[in-house]
Amino acid sequence: MSKIIGMSRNVNMDWLNETANLVLSEKSELEIKEALNEYLGCSITSPTNLRKTREILMNIWVRTEAENIKLKGLALSLFNTNKSSNKLVAHWCMMLLAYPVFGDIVTAIGKMADKQYDITTAQVKTRMFDVWGERSTLYHSIDKNIKTLKDIGALGTIKTGLYEVVSLNIEDERAIILIVATLLTLKDKLYMRLEELEISYEFYPFKYEVDLESLQMSELFSFDKFGGEIVISNGN
Repeated sequence: MSKIIGMSRNVNMDWLNETANLVLSEKSELEIKEALNEYLGCSITSPTNLRKTREILMNIWVRTEAENIKLKGLALSLFNTNKSSNKLVAHWCMMLLAYPVFGDIVTAIGKMADKQYDITTAQVKTRMFDVWGERSTLYHSIDKNIKTLKDIGALGTIKTGLYEVVSLNIEDERAIILIVATLLTLKDKLYMRLEELEISYEFYPFKYEVDLESLQMSELFSFDKFGGEIVISNGN
């Protein structure tokens, strides 16, 4: 069975912020849906595009899988700090959890940046077709995801079709804790080493250092030793 792509429209920071704020206001799903229809209607004229964009935003912030409810709570708390870098981390984590296609695209970009390859639309599409297969819906989705990355400040344009990564320093311990918790959930491993948590392609724009003491104080994780190294897993 083919994986569902889903994220076929671009979203920007204003729309993501509005959706998260609506969730924080404790409105019902129907109330959020109606509020987004009104809000997005000011900038999206096509009813089809408005509906698709609204559904993507709701899948990111409203319709959360039961196993990710705790992560959503952490993301909302981080978003509510009202710091721009924290808001971006919160949105990023929720997009990774909601849309695997987003995760695979940013992973591809992260790998290219790490190996100092040119980051081009064509190269991203080639790598994504290898993972997802060549589908017209994927071709369209990649363009929209790249536009999203540009709109939220995670990708810069050198020239048409050629991009550069934007690096953002993350120092807030709460943001780093959310990143670690999200990675442990996404990777679905029994445990991860500190190095794996600090250098992850999924989080290519963010530069951060994982502090073991902060993780321990959060009481969200379990710690063990394997091969002489401390390894970290999600707590029970």
